[in-house]
Amino acid sequence: MMHRFIFSTFFSIGIIFAGTDGTIRGKVTDADGAPLPGANIYVPVVGVGAAADMEGNYIILNIPVGDYEVVVQMMGYQKQTITNVDVIMDQTVWLNFKLPVAAVEGDEVQVVGTRPLVEKGTTSKKITVDKEAIQSLPIRDLSELYTLQSGVVKVESRTKSVPDHEERGIEEIHVKGGRSGEIAYMMDGMYLRNPIFGSIGSGTRLNLFAVRQFDWQPGGFNAEYGDAQSAVSNWHTAAGGSEIEYHFRYETSDVGAAINSALGNDLETNNYDLNRGYNDYNFGVGGPIIGIPKLTFWVSGQYTTQDKYSVYEFDDKVYSGPKYFLNESDLDLDVLQENKKNVVYPWDDVAGFRGFGFDNTWDVFAKLSYKYSSKLRFHGSYWQVANHRQAFNPTYLYWDEGRNELFRDTYRYNVELNHSLTQSTFYTLRWSRFTQDQFQGVRWRDNDKDGYPNWFEWRHPAGYKEISDPENPFVVPYAIGEDGDTVRYTNVDERSGWFHGAEPGLWNWELAEDFDDDNGNGVWDPGEYFTDSNGDNQWDGPELIKKLMKKDGDYWLEPEMYEDFEPFYDYESIRLNWQNAPGYFGSPNNLSFIPGLPNPYYYMPDITGVAWDEGRTFGGHDTFYASSTSITDEVRFDITSQLTDKWKVRVGVDYKSHKLNFYEVKYPWLGAGAKIQTFAEYWQDTGPDGLILGDEGYEEADAGENNGRWDEGEKYTDANDNGRWDDFREPEEFSAYIQNTFEVPWMVINYGIRIDMVDYNSQVWSDTLGNFSPGRPWFFSDLNDNDKWDRATEEASDIAGLARQKIMLKNSNWAYKISPRIGFSHVITDKSTFTFNYGLYFQNPIYQNVYLNTNSLEDPEELFEEGEGAVGNATMNAQRTQQYGASFNVQVGENWAYSVGAWVRDMDQLTRYNTERSGVYQYQVATNGDYGSAKGLDLTLEWRWALFGSQLQYTYSIAKTNSEYAWASISGQYVDAPSQENLAYYDRPHDLTYYFYTFLPFGVQAGLTAFYQSGYPYTPIIFRGKDPAEDARQPNSKRGPAYKNVNLSFSKYFKMMNHKFSLGLNLFNLLDIRNAYDIYALTGKPDDPGTYYTNYVGLPGTDPNGAGVYADKSSAYYDRPWRLSSPREINFFIRIDFD
Repeated sequence: MMHRFIFSTFFSIGIIFAGTDGTIRGKVTDADGAPLPGANIYVPVVGVGAAADMEGNYIILNIPVGDYEVVVQMMGYQKQTITNVDVIMDQTVWLNFKLPVAAVEGDEVQVVGTRPLVEKGTTSKKITVDKEAIQSLPIRDLSELYTLQSGVVKVESRTKSVPDHEERGIEEIHVKGGRSGEIAYMMDGMYLRNPIFGSIGSGTRLNLFAVRQFDWQPGGFNAEYGDAQSAVSNWHTAAGGSEIEYHFRYETSDVGAAINSALGNDLETNNYDLNRGYNDYNFGVGGPIIGIPKLTFWVSGQYTTQDKYSVYEFDDKVYSGPKYFLNESDLDLDVLQENKKNVVYPWDDVAGFRGFGFDNTWDVFAKLSYKYSSKLRFHGSYWQVANHRQAFNPTYLYWDEGRNELFRDTYRYNVELNHSLTQSTFYTLRWSRFTQDQFQGVRWRDNDKDGYPNWFEWRHPAGYKEISDPENPFVVPYAIGEDGDTVRYTNVDERSGWFHGAEPGLWNWELAEDFDDDNGNGVWDPGEYFTDSNGDNQWDGPELIKKLMKKDGDYWLEPEMYEDFEPFYDYESIRLNWQNAPGYFGSPNNLSFIPGLPNPYYYMPDITGVAWDEGRTFGGHDTFYASSTSITDEVRFDITSQLTDKWKVRVGVDYKSHKLNFYEVKYPWLGAGAKIQTFAEYWQDTGPDGLILGDEGYEEADAGENNGRWDEGEKYTDANDNGRWDDFREPEEFSAYIQNTFEVPWMVINYGIRIDMVDYNSQVWSDTLGNFSPGRPWFFSDLNDNDKWDRATEEASDIAGLARQKIMLKNSNWAYKISPRIGFSHVITDKSTFTFNYGLYFQNPIYQNVYLNTNSLEDPEELFEEGEGAVGNATMNAQRTQQYGASFNVQVGENWAYSVGAWVRDMDQLTRYNTERSGVYQYQVATNGDYGSAKGLDLTLEWRWALFGSQLQYTYSIAKTNSEYAWASISGQYVDAPSQENLAYYDRPHDLTYYFYTFLPFGVQAGLTAFYQSGYPYTPIIFRGKDPAEDARQPNSKRGPAYKNVNLSFSKYFKMMNHKFSLGLNLFNLLDIRNAYDIYALTGKPDDPGTYYTNYVGLPGTDPNGAGVYADKSSAYYDRPWRLSSPREINFFIRIDFD
């Protein structure tokens, strides 16, 4: 006979060891409290267990994260099974059993486990979110889990943010006053971060069905975690079980669009959900593999499309009627008067919602798990993500054919072996390869299909015009001969080498055979004489040195093909278009100086040259070309042993090797003046003979000369000392740690130490004593050309200008940092604890700052003269954070608890760029030197009932720094004065988050998230005389409007044919609050710049408000809805589950 009773028991969760496993321990006694030695405690699904010792104590190590049943039994006593035991990463679950004597044979009790709201062994704040909560809350992807934590600031501003982060697809997230990029992102205990940029960003999204548990620890993490200053995030992935299961979920904005349409808003301009076009598909399937015992699988994926990356609502002041007036009958005076009254350009002709860009992402995750025995198990997984997006840029408000697009592809392989040597000792061996490819560029377009791409027609004029016409196949580039009558067609572009009819790519004409260009078109045509150098009776033309990449059905431009967008600004675009209008000469004029005329071209420059200059372009290309590949191979070994019943130790080592390829050009049209970053090693593009024009012995160009790529035989600098030229860098990182936990019922002490080492495998300038000199190059005369400085016979100086000059370089060395960590939890009562933690946390600088322009170290003068004159530094130390934290944690009754904590963080050795001088040159060198501090209070309230879960987090903090990101220290002015701390733009004193999810009667499920966050600080504008200026004496002394948001999800489910079907709605920004992302410093408002600025809004050259100014802005200039957050979004979803 079996008696089944259901009741709740509480178990506490303790120590913080890093990894992907947890521990169950406790004591087994009889009903009177006497120990039961020999009692068997086991976890059936995992197949592990332990026997109680003479005092009834037991410990079960190495249990994977998840929910389990735990069984205890002993001959003659009642068998007990506890269900829903939640094993959390790095923590200990305490389960104490009291077994009464069995009344009858087979007597059994089933216990429903409940995780305690106060965890005895936790020594710092740690948030764990399981898959049920993740799938119940209104979130679109896992990145939203970060912002659900208080103390986390996600910056959306365009004016108060790290420059170019959005362009590169990188999210800017700050934790507890730290800089962006200070989080260790992990999956199953292995790192994910892209070391070039120091973050993850787009293309690093894991689908929702692949996540079993999400762990977040903002500081106070133990010695196993390195390369992080602010927080550790760990995704625990799903695995197949003993039975087949599958899931499907589809979410769309189409239903929200239909609801709005039913209300009469059936156009994209008045229907936000119709405009954004959101569709999201999720699937997951897993279970045993038939025919192979002990082997299970899991496969899941997500495909998300957003037709518009951003949708904004514009005002109703728009242009009406025709834009060009070729005949007098085209002019409607009433319409013209209305356009003048609205003060609008012709292209500002759409009111309401407008969408920009797009964002498409898919990912797939697959995992195989093989449980060879209860002591030995294997896991292997594969994850791939592809992201393609085009973000919004106000420069391209009315035209976006020259806009950048971003591709980011992620690949990850992971293998794990877990082996229990004994019941008290196990080890884990892991290997992973994390690869992230990124490309950022502009498409090759030929709008008029005449064989001359747009960029070519913009660069090469048609006769006396400034450009050719990329929209008209009958207008092609040509020049007029000196006689004023001869037409010479332009078929070759000198900068890229590409010529009309050639395969898209970069061409080198150095080895092309000479010819007589009789028709002046730049290419050889049949009948023209040529020098047949090799006697093959054929003209040998240029060499294709690089084919254009073909992606997404199009070719993509190389930097040599980019054209500046500024010549196509505003009214200049109209002037250029009119140049190419058949039968017309010049451009339309603003005739405001002639009274009584209609003046349809009122928006063109007036007679004094005043016009609407607003920075909106209609031609040219975006500012970036970038390509990068980051490959990180990581091997990690940990061994854990329970040395005594009170002392557990874990020892581990981690080795990472990177292969980093990075090439980025900003403002490519500047040529040698563009800002170029590359990780390629330095080489001399001379061709194999090592000679260029002007060298002694030079006769003619050889193959490979000036072809823009390294060829066998060309001299190079072997920066990473591997005996070959590379277009990548190979830094190495090694770390080791030992972590101890001393654990008794009334106290847990968690202490450890780690060492982090890095070798950048690069070179650094050195001085005559052989010391590193990263801020100043030293030159020597290499008179005997042996690439070494001979002290006795060769001159050396830190000023350029020596004969046969070369640079002193020295290979980088291994550098190391040691960081101690300690924390304790004092158990005051069974339901209250006091915790304290202290630690030093180091993080390597991002490699973009280490290797910046270091391929030009051998030619400092060229480095200083080109681009921004900034250079990386392979002697930089790791950045450092020192943190203290303490908290008081209390559970009240059975259903709620609170925690009150305080923390202090000191940050120093942060990356910055120092201004240095060498001779006449001034330049910037990356180094350590920035600093900051943060302090705050945390409050957490948690409620939990049988069908309800809820948590409120509040953080009060102050974040100060002398510089908010590394590049902020670069300016055009050298300041020889000490810096000081001021409020950081990411300082948010008040940060409150709240969420709940609940299961209501009749199959209704609901979830809600709510946020409140102080606005960002800004420097106010004051008037000095009649003009405004920043109040430099009070930086960041005012604050913008607070951020407020509520999201809601609710659904109805029903069961049919062993399946669970759910229909529901997600409402994002439920209250339709338009939060301010950016504000005007004069007014503190996002939509009102102040009267001083709006006085300049009016017809060109007028003074509409009598302020004594000349108007040079249209009404659209300050219509900037991108300074506000998105309107309410309504998504419908359907879900199907079988498990």
